[in-house]
Formats: sequence, C-alpha cells, structure tokens
Amino acid sequence: MKVDFMIVGAQKCGTTTLFDILDSHLSIVGSHPKETHFFSCSSNWRKELPEYEKLFKSREDSLYFEASTTYTFYPLRNLRIWDDIFEYNPKMKFIYLVRNPIDRIVSSYMHTYERGYTDLKLEEALIEKRLFIDITRYYTQINPYIKKFGIQNVLIIDFDDFIHHRESVLQEISGFLNIDFNLFKNYQNVHSNVSGDSSKKHHKFDNPSISLKIIRKLFPPLWNRMVDNSKRHFKEKPVLTDEFKEMIINMLELEIIELQKLLNKDLSAWMSIEARNRS
Repeated sequence: MKVDFMIVGAQKCGTTTLFDILDSHLSIVGSHPKETHFFSCSSNWRKELPEYEKLFKSREDSLYFEASTTYTFYPLRNLRIWDDIFEYNPKMKFIYLVRNPIDRIVSSYMHTYERGYTDLKLEEALIEKRLFIDITRYYTQINPYIKKFGIQNVLIIDFDDFIHHRESVLQEISGFLNIDFNLFKNYQNVHSNVSGDSSKKHHKFDNPSISLKIIRKLFPPLWNRMVDNSKRHFKEKPVLTDEFKEMIINMLELEIIELQKLLNKDLSAWMSIEARNRS
C-alpha cells in the first residue's frame, strides 16, 4: 500500500474533524492513530516503513491517508520533510487548513496549556514559545510542498468555509481526491477535538508506565483521580490585548498577503484588529 494523501495542518484548524469525516468515507482508509508524525519524527523512515504501514487497515480499492499537523511545524521538525515524502510517494496530495491567525493561536495555546506542555499565561507563551507564530506562517509552511509536488496536488481550505459551508468544501475535496461525494454520511454533525474539551488529559499519561497501566486496570477510581485534569481546563477562552493582536498581525502580514494570492480570496479581515474585536 501507499499513502495517497495527507492532511498536513494547520494545528487547531479543524484537522481532526476533517480526518473523522474522511475516515468515515467508504473509499478512504485513515491511519490509526490519526497523527502518525512519521515523516516529522522518524529517525530512519525508510527502515521503519513496515511499522508505518501497520497503522492502516488494508481495504481493496481505497485511498489511504493520515493527518499529522507536525508536517507543517517548519523549522521545528524535519527540515526536508517534503523531500522525504516526495521520495516515498511523488504523487502525494495534500490538504492544508488555515484559520484566522489570532483565533488559531489562542486555540493552540489552550490546547498546549490543557495538555500540560506549558504553564505560561497566553501572552507570556507568545513571547517565549516561537511555535505559536511559526505554525501560523501559513505561506511559509505550505509553499515548499507546492514547489515540490505542484499546486495541483495541494488543496488549501479556509477554516471558516469548512465550518459554515461544509457541503461545498467536501464537494471540492471530493473533486480533488476523485471520490464520490455522495458516500459522505452525517458530515454536518461532526465536531472533533474542540478547544476547552474537559476530557483532555495531561500528556504525561499518553504512554503510561507498566505500573500506571496496572493501576489503570486494577484500580480505576484511583486512575481517574490521577488523570483528572480539570484544573487546567478553560471555562472561557483567554483574550489577547490589542497590543498583542497588533504584534501578531505585524509579524504575519506578509504571510497573509501571499496566502491571499494562493487562495484568490480576500483575507484583509485577518489583518484588522477592529474586525477581530467585532467578531
């Protein structure tokens, strides 16, 4: 088998929801887990391909796909990831979701804090952690894929369109992947991995030790108390000051302008603090 297409990000732009919708399609097989991080984190991906392929259930006449947002974490992961993926499958297709930068950054921070990757407050994290801005450099992240695989093999989707015009977006994806749109079922009601979800646990429990697994199996009430992460969950979204909103816009303005050209779409609202304050 070969992976035929990938959702490569951006983080907190609806990638999990889109993955779940596509994975339910009768002619598509998704990886499990959704985010393999194979080409961004593998130390020797060529040697480890058999393990990668085990993440996909075999189904005849199907397209295979995965959704790893770390594939657009440049330069924080594999610096030549598009070359490695091209070597693996030069016909690979890519779906990339983008979102208003301020909304994406706030949602990303909430996810990072809730999962225990930072204890900093929002505005402190923006200064100390470069990933929040780097991941939001949409043009910088997707342009190497376009140059390597061709614009015809890259589909960029605006998060707002995906949320508010889901049917037309899925029709566009169906044409891009050459699949039957009518095989999508109940797609309007899928909303996965929402920010502020109280079920998110601290990342330290993702791969529990043997002793912790024993506790989980034999003492469920104790396990539940240990993994209770409710103190880190947000009752409401944190709000950025206008100064920090302006900083984000100043740092990403050129990125937005170039993305407008790719999408042939007006994104000027992304560069307006007044527009953000009214929303």
